[in-house]
Amino acid sequence: GEPILPLGIRDVEAIVGSETIKALADVYENGESDDSASVALGYLQQAVAFFTWLKIIPTLDAQHGDAGRAARFGENEKGLTALEKFHDEENILHLAYEATDALIAELDREAFEFWTTSRKYKMRDGLLIRSKEQFDEYYKIASHRLFVTLLPIMREVQGADVAPVIGREYMAAMLRGDKGIVDALMEPAARAVALLTMKKAVERLPVEVLPEGIVQVQQSQPVKSRLKAEKAARDAVAASLGSDADRYIAQLQDLVAALDAENTPVDRTVSGPIVHSKGMSF
Repeated sequence: GEPILPLGIRDVEAIVGSETIKALADVYENGESDDSASVALGYLQQAVAFFTWLKIIPTLDAQHGDAGRAARFGENEKGLTALEKFHDEENILHLAYEATDALIAELDREAFEFWTTSRKYKMRDGLLIRSKEQFDEYYKIASHRLFVTLLPIMREVQGADVAPVIGREYMAAMLRGDKGIVDALMEPAARAVALLTMKKAVERLPVEVLPEGIVQVQQSQPVKSRLKAEKAARDAVAASLGSDADRYIAQLQDLVAALDAENTPVDRTVSGPIVHSKGMSF
């Protein structure tokens, strides 16, 4: 049969991107003694091993024959219950994610050129929140892996929900680091981005990808009722995050209006309506 290892590599590649996998594979192939890159390579190998092991385990429990599939036990052996198997596999997945997390932390810390020029890394460009540490200030995810996974959602909510409230001019000033505008708007803007990002993550991503405990479901119940409970838990968490974000969006609207008032000279003449692309203002 085909080797399973490339599938484990593909799991990590989906998170960190192909450029990083290729660069670290080159370090491995060439036997380079670059200490910092070899630390990253070690974490990559761990992550790949755990993801690959997850794919192999289920087949080790079973023997496949002409009569179909049967459990494979020795004479006095007892198999794990379904719940025990679930917890075992959940733990290995957790280890795979931990190793990926350590890999990304090392990539960020060392700022390897192959990482900072990669497509996955460049998704941070133009964002208000550009690091896991910064995200943690507004909503604690405590995970480099999750931060990288959330980047597409972050771009979406900043572009669709937060930037239109701030306006192009103030947004450009914030990204430039204009102290006055950053001091006035950054806190509610970044909080709204973080909360809306987590809301969409809870609605869309698998529970095991999310920070532990954010969507809590009793795992020992039957599959059908567990899925129903998971949906109810997701909906409740998403609604709560959404209402928190709405408060910061409202606060942002007030602050932007106040900044506009400060920066607008008073015009005593009454003008006709001015048509903008976003509607009308008088």
